[in-house]
Amino acid sequence: MLTQLKLNYLIILFVHVRNLFTYLLLALTISACGTQQTGPQLTGFTMGTSYSIQWTDDSDSIPKNEIKQKVNARLEYINALMSTYIPDSELSLFNQSRDTGWHTVDIELATLVEHALTICKQSSGAFDVTVGPLVNLWGFGASDTTFQFPNDTEINITMRSIGCQYLQARQSPPAINKKLEDIYVDLSAIAKGYAVDQLAKILDTYHIKNYMVEIGGEVKALGIAPHGEPWRIGIETPHAQRGNIEEIISLKNIAVATSGDYRNYFEHEGQRYSHTIDPRNGYPVKHQLTAVTIIDESTAVADAWATAFMVLGANESIKAAKKYGLSGLLISRHDGRYQTTYFGNIGDYLVQ
Repeated sequence: MLTQLKLNYLIILFVHVRNLFTYLLLALTISACGTQQTGPQLTGFTMGTSYSIQWTDDSDSIPKNEIKQKVNARLEYINALMSTYIPDSELSLFNQSRDTGWHTVDIELATLVEHALTICKQSSGAFDVTVGPLVNLWGFGASDTTFQFPNDTEINITMRSIGCQYLQARQSPPAINKKLEDIYVDLSAIAKGYAVDQLAKILDTYHIKNYMVEIGGEVKALGIAPHGEPWRIGIETPHAQRGNIEEIISLKNIAVATSGDYRNYFEHEGQRYSHTIDPRNGYPVKHQLTAVTIIDESTAVADAWATAFMVLGANESIKAAKKYGLSGLLISRHDGRYQTTYFGNIGDYLVQ
């Protein structure tokens, strides 16, 4: 089947990366039917995953080393603000502090938290950057302690410090406010998308017209790929056998983010528990939605809503998509089979 496509594209695979609330994505460059293969000009590691940047403009006139220095510097700065792995990042210091009230932070951090709070409200709390303690409680987070199945009392106690209502952000002057001393903020479900947008802005300053930027599978593309058509990615069918393609999306000057839950779960007393935790009730989700793809002009927006939809489930996701003008596709599991639901203007981007 792939040899009939005569195009280059990326296969988006769901892979679990320890310590992150959502699934990250692994992007693999594929060349089919003799088309010219052009690998990424810049690659590296950031945010616990990899990044790649590729462009098709005249490479001789583009200062590759200079761009790489700016890319790495930008990523280091974003991590210094938003990482929960760096003990002295601004976000880590905020989380460590037991002081309630306003904490002065960089304008970028304040703005992204404010944006996350907006999506939290729009998604009725499904996207919640304070959910980290629940993820840890259910054994899907960073904790090195031996996992024990949580009881209702433990869940209820943890829920006392979960909720966007306990967090505020402002841009002038830039600051974040914690209303509870033990509130913990994790931006991993939006920060990768944000970083993709920031790297794309660097390429824009060099007037590069044809590029694709990818961090952990979150992708933004502009212009055309080496095969002379818009950049393409393949959305993997969500089951244990890797590499089967459900849909191919043409990235016509757009960003895409995908989230799924089918490779990170455990079974307890005959019941399956997903890594996707509903911050509104403290328990893993039980619906049939198994994978989400969102397209948007903003990779950060697509990143956050892909996570929110995995919490909401198919029916509530479609309602939210209509209300907020979102586009993408949902893959649900029904009796061992998969059903794909399309919404918004995703049809304009599907490769037939």
